[in-house]
Amino acid sequence: MKKLGLLAAIIGLTLSGAPAGADQSVSFDAERIAHLSGLTQIDGRKVDPARLRGRPVVVSFFASWCPPCNAEFEHMKLLHLAHAADGLEIIAINLFEDFAVDKTNGKRLDRFLGRHTPVFPVVAGSAETAKLFGNVKRIPTVFVFDRQGRSRMHFIHAEGAKKTNPGLSELRRAVRDALGFGAAGLLQSLPETTGSVSNPAHFLYLAESTR
Repeated sequence: MKKLGLLAAIIGLTLSGAPAGADQSVSFDAERIAHLSGLTQIDGRKVDPARLRGRPVVVSFFASWCPPCNAEFEHMKLLHLAHAADGLEIIAINLFEDFAVDKTNGKRLDRFLGRHTPVFPVVAGSAETAKLFGNVKRIPTVFVFDRQGRSRMHFIHAEGAKKTNPGLSELRRAVRDALGFGAAGLLQSLPETTGSVSNPAHFLYLAESTR
């Protein structure tokens, strides 16, 4: 538990030392698509720009040492299951991975991805990536863009906030807006196992086990 407390304190820091703000005008335009398609996925492949143009896209910044990022990955897997056939694309950007000391000889990220088995591209971000998306300084930071590249949701884990990541219902409403379905009305239920990290009872366990 002391380790988890330390990680929570690390996430609570503003990584640049500057106030944690964000550019609310960020759009998913040709410049950002070109940048992301130039990054290499963790498995060595390139991101196909054709999968990002004219489609609703979820962009999530994460690090393996970030406890709330566990829930974020489970939520994105559920979103993929529900809306991949509707054209939804998801891309996770690993950022600030070296911010927390890794005593596992670089295997922490491997264990994180092995635990969550993402079904969407995962790329290593850079300082340029962070700048292009509104000077990302905190994680998790999550965007939902619609087919026109307009931001439908921009979540930042604010300093000192109790809310550490967007909830599944909040994400689903933003995704439905991005898809053009509208957020109103009853949302179709999504399968969620009792062992899922998005079940609060298992949050701390999986956060600990991915380190």
